[in-house]
Amino acid sequence: MKSIYISFIMAFIYANSFAQTNYNYEVKDRNGNLLLLGKSTRERLQQPPFDSWFNSGYNDYVIDSASAKELKSLLRGKRIQIFMGTWCGDSRREVPRMYKLLDYCGIPASQIELVNVDYHDSAYKQSPTHEERGLQIHRVPDMLIYDKQTEIGRVVESPVVSWEKDLLAILKDEGYTPKYKAVPVLAARFQQSSVGAMEINMQQLAELLRPLVQNRAELQAYGYVQLGLKDMEKAMLIFRLNTLLFPNEPAAWNSLADATKRLKE
Repeated sequence: MKSIYISFIMAFIYANSFAQTNYNYEVKDRNGNLLLLGKSTRERLQQPPFDSWFNSGYNDYVIDSASAKELKSLLRGKRIQIFMGTWCGDSRREVPRMYKLLDYCGIPASQIELVNVDYHDSAYKQSPTHEERGLQIHRVPDMLIYDKQTEIGRVVESPVVSWEKDLLAILKDEGYTPKYKAVPVLAARFQQSSVGAMEINMQQLAELLRPLVQNRAELQAYGYVQLGLKDMEKAMLIFRLNTLLFPNEPAAWNSLADATKRLKE
């Protein structure tokens, strides 16, 4: 009887692992726009001033019902973590679509964690309570899918094909690769090697990343994430790599100059 009781308690804790107190900070940016930061709920997005884009985006999205019906059973018991910015145009477009699909598939709120991140320099792509820590969040929105405690896949910023088909590819283990392929490769290099060693082979690293990088903004965003984390060595290396990959783009050089200036401050 005691073992049954313990099992019940553990199951309850797991089922409610995302149903925790929300730390929903509401702040205004320098232009007076209201931002959400930290954990929040879909219900808050349905209220002013966010309802102007959330409700219309939710209502306008047309579900691919054939794919979504297959998703229902595959999503059962999975945990969903969504990182977004209420300041971000991609988040405003994609997050309402995510929720409409999750509603269609019958995913309860207790299995979804919604986290709002900042865009200011000192906290770029960060939540006040740092749920993003260690997850390599460099673009938003992000949807991360977990089986128990293990991440089995994520959709970065927007789907490659569609929300329905991308999630099916993840859940059916079909070798899904999200957008922005270079950042995971570079993040893995940071774990395997020192920044100093990577600097020695900078040109070789640039050639490795060249076929993976979509555009100048990909590594630039990742560099600013490192600046926000005060990891100046990584930030400088990323911005220098970006100038090797995009030598004719002024914005790549401007980012390097910006990081150099902050390094000296």
